[in-house]
Amino acid sequence: MKGYLSIGQVAKLKNVSIKSLRYYDEIGVLKPAYINEQTNYRYYKEEQLFLLDAIVLCIELGIPLRDFHNYQDKNGSLQIQKLLFDGKSLAEQRIITMRNCIDQLQSTLARLDLSDAPAFPKKHIEKRGILTIPFDEVTSSTRYNHMLLSLFVGAQRSGITATYPSGLLYEWHSGQVERYVFVHATLPADMPAPGNFRYLPEAYYYYMQSDTHHIDDGSEIFASVLAGREKDHFLLIETDILEKDLSKGGKNLELQLLVL
Repeated sequence: MKGYLSIGQVAKLKNVSIKSLRYYDEIGVLKPAYINEQTNYRYYKEEQLFLLDAIVLCIELGIPLRDFHNYQDKNGSLQIQKLLFDGKSLAEQRIITMRNCIDQLQSTLARLDLSDAPAFPKKHIEKRGILTIPFDEVTSSTRYNHMLLSLFVGAQRSGITATYPSGLLYEWHSGQVERYVFVHATLPADMPAPGNFRYLPEAYYYYMQSDTHHIDDGSEIFASVLAGREKDHFLLIETDILEKDLSKGGKNLELQLLVL
C-alpha cells in the first residue's frame, strides 16, 4: 500500500520483532495507522517510526511500557521532552549505582589475598621542584598543552627556570583528589617561592612505564600497593621519559606512586 509500511517492513527496519509490534498494539502504545479488515494485516505510517524509536528507548532505559501513557497527551501525542528527562534521570541513577558497585568490588578485592597481584618496582628519585597549575579536566590533550604553555610563559616572566619533563600530578588526601599540570622548575637563590611552586619529596617511588596515559586509572593499577590506604595521602605522577632509547623500544611515559 502506497504511503504505508507493513508490520514486517517496520520490524525489519527497526530490528524489532513482529510479536513485539503486536504487543505494543494490544497495550495501546503503538496502534497501526491502518488494519486491513479482510486480512487483519497491520500497516504503519513512516512518521510512526519515530514513536517506535521512543518506545525502544523506554525499554532500554527501564521505563515500563505500562507507564508509557504518562508520556502521551490527551491527543495521544508523545511528550518526548518529558520522556527524555525521565530517561536521563534513570541513566544518572544507574551510573551512581554502578560506581557504588565498582567501589564495593574494589574494596573486596583489596581485602583478598594479593599474593598474585603484580609486584611494582621501586626506584629512588631525588627531590624535584615543580611549578603547577590546577587541571580541571581528565587528560584532555588540548587543555593540557594550553596549560603547559602558560606555565612556561609564566616562569619565563618571573625569572624561573622551567624545564622538561612535564606531566600530571594527582594528589589524593582523605579520599579527595586534586589534579595539576606541572613542569620542573628551579628558583633563583634569592627568590621567594611563588604559590604554585612546590617540591616533590625525595623518596622511593613505585613506578610503571608505558606508551599511553594511565594516570586516570592509577589508583586501580596500583590497587595492590594502596590496599587499605584509600583514605591515606598519596601522589600519582605521570611524567615524560626524556632519556628513553627509541632504538630499543623505550617507553614514552612513566607513572609514579608515592604514599606519604
